[in-house]
Amino acid sequence: MSKYLIKKGEILKIYTDGAARGNPGPAACAFLFVHNNTIIHHGVSFIGKATNNQAEYQAIINALKAAESFHKGHLQIFSDSNLAIQQINKKWKINYPHLSKLCSKVYQLSEKYEKVEFFHIGRNNQFIQKCDKLCNDIIDTKGAIKNF
Repeated sequence: MSKYLIKKGEILKIYTDGAARGNPGPAACAFLFVHNNTIIHHGVSFIGKATNNQAEYQAIINALKAAESFHKGHLQIFSDSNLAIQQINKKWKINYPHLSKLCSKVYQLSEKYEKVEFFHIGRNNQFIQKCDKLCNDIIDTKGAIKNF
């Protein structure tokens, strides 16, 4: 368990981003947990060769997995990926089986929490920009090592 638990009735805000250089290409995903406008935890992963949409979904999946140590109540997840958010919210059809599989994983992980909401926000959000930087930094470090 994390030393920083969110109290019952409070909301854990999660900001996510995924990035790929080339589509597909070297890719990464990142998330931030924000409570009372303060970053309390972050995660970033280099995921190898993937599309941007796969990276966006993987950021949400990784965040949902990590959130269990912090809060099992109400989560609000924010992403600049309109496609992922609209598909998760069942507003847009999913045309590709690999994205459908990732969306199903999001639903499965969401069941562990009292309530999970998904919101699309712009790239100008400070926390989305920090996630983007985490993604680009790890792609700069690990993506240059491998030939894609």
